[in-house]
Amino acid sequence: MATRRTFSFLLQKSKSTSSLLLKKQLVVPVFSQTRRYITASVPRQLPAVPEPTTKISSRGNNQESHDNSRAAEIKDAKLIFNQAWKNIEDHYGRENIHLPREFIFLMGAPGSGKGTHTPSILRARGITNPPISVSQLLQTPECKELINQGQMISDRYVIELILHAMLDCDPTVGVLVDGFPRTDIQVEALKLLHDRMTELRREYWDTDRRDQYPRPVFRICVLYVDEEISVQRQLSRGRMIREHNAEVKKTGQGVLWDERVTDNDESLIRERYSIFKAHYGSLLKLSKMFPFHLINATGSIKEVLQIILKEFEYQSSLELDSDTFDSISHIPVANQIGIHARQDLISRLEHYQDIEPERLHKAIRFIDENVMPQVHRHSISGHANVRTEEPMMGDDNFAAIVMDVLSERGYHVSFDRRLHHVPVRVDLKTGKIELDTHHIYLLTVEYPKHYIRALEQKFN
Repeated sequence: MATRRTFSFLLQKSKSTSSLLLKKQLVVPVFSQTRRYITASVPRQLPAVPEPTTKISSRGNNQESHDNSRAAEIKDAKLIFNQAWKNIEDHYGRENIHLPREFIFLMGAPGSGKGTHTPSILRARGITNPPISVSQLLQTPECKELINQGQMISDRYVIELILHAMLDCDPTVGVLVDGFPRTDIQVEALKLLHDRMTELRREYWDTDRRDQYPRPVFRICVLYVDEEISVQRQLSRGRMIREHNAEVKKTGQGVLWDERVTDNDESLIRERYSIFKAHYGSLLKLSKMFPFHLINATGSIKEVLQIILKEFEYQSSLELDSDTFDSISHIPVANQIGIHARQDLISRLEHYQDIEPERLHKAIRFIDENVMPQVHRHSISGHANVRTEEPMMGDDNFAAIVMDVLSERGYHVSFDRRLHHVPVRVDLKTGKIELDTHHIYLLTVEYPKHYIRALEQKFN
């Protein structure tokens, strides 16, 4: 894979990176493959980041200090991202950068079931690219060499690794990134990536490469469980893995599962959760810019799955370009068009009875004589086509009454008009053909099928 081929290139870059970048430490707990587990629990209220409490007398100074810190943070993020992006452009060439359109950035508390629910998210969005796992990217020999040399893994290095992995994906479908962003720097870098992709789209808009630079769609998904549930799940997982491995060693049958050190030590588990809490505020900053899915993962796997599927349903307002959405948004959505259909149908039928009862009764007589015999004849199939040359069906209002009466009785009806031309005379001198035009009206009526079981099945 291209990601593997670029590690040596990244290693050389990292050795020459300034000490400022090396000090931007990324704390990444090591994750192995997640086993399925179910913990029955009552969903709890999702957390809110508490507002910092300060004395009124020092509020101005604190706000000024916060603004200065925020400005420095954004400046650092720009420097780091720009250097990582420059390395990418130098490596691939600007014109060869072809990134997917849809990105899902998945974060979660320890024990929230990211590994369990990732396949469901991918299926819900039709994503066939394998997920990009930051923890897996950092398990390479090159990364371990940096750690062994006493060097910290910088945000710039992590961002560059992820960009390489993104470019190694099939760009025609989306991609899920697991474990990014974590730090304030990475949150700002994510915004800069979106801006850079938008900039490339504008740059190549009038060229033959415009389809190579789609409008980026970023989604942030955070699976949340509170600390006690997180501790309970990880300890339970640790016990299950130990019991499984003990049985494999005893019988010699089966495959040993990887044991996580953190699943056996409650203090380490709580330390991992404190790291998640420390970065949680950074993640919430993204809710102001991108679609943000905060999912309560406290329930069972089935309960959480239903929440995920609901959250990731197609939403045109989020996924279409704003101009495209504005152009089509006046057209009612299909699942909303029938909300008041029943009430409207009743009003129309009452109107027919009050205002034009004679026409209503003619329509009912037409149904009795022309439609119902065909419906009865095709009762097993549940589908009848009624063709007629009845002149009254050429009247739009009469045809509407017929359809409304049938609809009220539970039939699904569609109506079509057709012209049928029949040759009646030919002028042998001129070759002109005289046609007789017939108006054919077609009613398609659908209703529940009637299933007939074979006689012997009734007694089995």
